[in-house]
Amino acid sequence: STTKKEVSTDRVEAAHLFYRLNRFTSILENSLQRGPTRFGFLKQRKLWHWDCSVAIRYFYNMCCCASADGPMPLSPIQTEALGITLQAREISDSCGGLILRREVQDLQQLYFATRESEVASLVFMSGFFVFVASWIFSIARIIGRAGGPTQVEEAGAWALLASSTGAILAIFHLVRKMAILTRLWFVLGQKVLEAPTALAKENISQVRTVTMTQMLLTLLRTLAAGSAAVSLPWALAVMAYDDKIDSAVELPFYVALGSVCMALLATIAFFAVEYVVRYRLPPKLGEFVCEAFRLEIEELHRALRIPLNDIDSKQMQERQTWEYVARDFLHTYRFDTVFAADRFGSILQYIQSGMDERD
Repeated sequence: STTKKEVSTDRVEAAHLFYRLNRFTSILENSLQRGPTRFGFLKQRKLWHWDCSVAIRYFYNMCCCASADGPMPLSPIQTEALGITLQAREISDSCGGLILRREVQDLQQLYFATRESEVASLVFMSGFFVFVASWIFSIARIIGRAGGPTQVEEAGAWALLASSTGAILAIFHLVRKMAILTRLWFVLGQKVLEAPTALAKENISQVRTVTMTQMLLTLLRTLAAGSAAVSLPWALAVMAYDDKIDSAVELPFYVALGSVCMALLATIAFFAVEYVVRYRLPPKLGEFVCEAFRLEIEELHRALRIPLNDIDSKQMQERQTWEYVARDFLHTYRFDTVFAADRFGSILQYIQSGMDERD
């Protein structure tokens, strides 16, 4: 009797998810940008698709909570995509993960795609504000030097506050990247201890070393962005309210100078990591990494494998299964934050080839 009730509940939840997906299809279709693109970049867009509207929607999405029970009123498409993903995952977990594993991954990729699209618009708007503020400041300085009113020059100086938005946005993403790298560094440390041979331990230790260099590089960039975000408003405040702020005039300058120095140091470190550390990585890096995580990858393969059909060939279906495994594994362990495209691609290719060991 209990089993029948659970099956009935799962059927109701599945029907609810099917209805929600059908409703979401029309919303998703309306959110897509259709129409021709001229000269490779010109495109007529609706007001809802303008970058300024998308940036506002990004902050509005932070105020909305995704729910697996059903769509929330006035929820943006990103929140609804996450809610559908959560509902599909609940149904999959209630059945022991035997169903909807691939569908959950596809929905999750859709959610990340919608979110990254909004982040891209936010980055564009931040750069646009910095560009406009720089022009306002330059024009105000020219007017001030030409003998114009000092109020114009002061207003132009305050316009530079918009430049801090780019630094704040950079801090947000750099801190997130640092958290990903730190987690991966600890996981690789555990894999070094579990390595069965001295050669495997040496290879994983080399990958862990590269991860540490990326952590140091990210730390330098975070400090540079943080110093830039602090020094500019500080300097403007000291300039405008020097009689009310008990601070030396030179301090914001020194903070800004430190930001410039750390940015230059981060650039030099980037070239050192890119053309020295990464260049010396072995060609079989993908095999070394995947062999260290073989148990996890094989477990993912068993979970994502579905019964074969009589329409597609066995090789094609098996290749599709390994593609889902690769996507799931590389989403869990973000090696794209450590390696360049060539080395990261070797990991992807080794998993998609079925984890067959090479000579």
